[in-house]
Amino acid sequence: MHMCPYTLPPTMDPITPTSAIPSGKTIVQLPDNIAIREYTYNDIPSLSHHGNTRQVWDQLRNRMPHPYTEAAAQAWITHCLEPTQFVRSGEWTSETGSQGPPISTSFAIAVAGEAVGSIGLEFGDPDDIYFRTAEIGYWLSPQHWGKGIMSRLLPAFVQWSWETFGVLIRLSAETAEGNPSSGRVLQKAGFVLEGRRPDMACKNGVVGAELMWGVLRPR
Repeated sequence: MHMCPYTLPPTMDPITPTSAIPSGKTIVQLPDNIAIREYTYNDIPSLSHHGNTRQVWDQLRNRMPHPYTEAAAQAWITHCLEPTQFVRSGEWTSETGSQGPPISTSFAIAVAGEAVGSIGLEFGDPDDIYFRTAEIGYWLSPQHWGKGIMSRLLPAFVQWSWETFGVLIRLSAETAEGNPSSGRVLQKAGFVLEGRRPDMACKNGVVGAELMWGVLRPR
């Protein structure tokens, strides 16, 4: 599990209201029927079921509601399918910006078609100096922990991110110091440990350190 926020990604460029709404398109497909795909409203019951556990919530920021009701899952999916939240894909230049179609940056992790987690990118403020960076966040149902799913999915998602968003030059992530397994997952995706911030987070009344991770676009 990863302590990175699963939050609301900003729009990089103005998006027209006629942008297409995602309908379950797969962006990463692995053997054993494991995939990353766009959300659909059919995911509401399973997303609520798998996200409504303290094991998940304990590893995330408090912006993810708990209990994670079907209403909360529906609100999240609605947000992710809102075209104003999409980010432009394609090649990027300082003169023209990104020229590809706007797409979602938040997706379902699916096993045998069932949404059992979430993964996505939170881009830096498009009007600030961090607009060419993004933070990865994800969670996976405890029913699927210990199977190596994230160790397989995360490298593929990172590669997809480089190929899809030319604007990106750096990805970052955060983990709780007490969650070394998530750090090992990040290392398998090319992330390196960049630092430790003591007493950075307070979850369930417990103060702890966070570890900072990063990976640069391959050159």
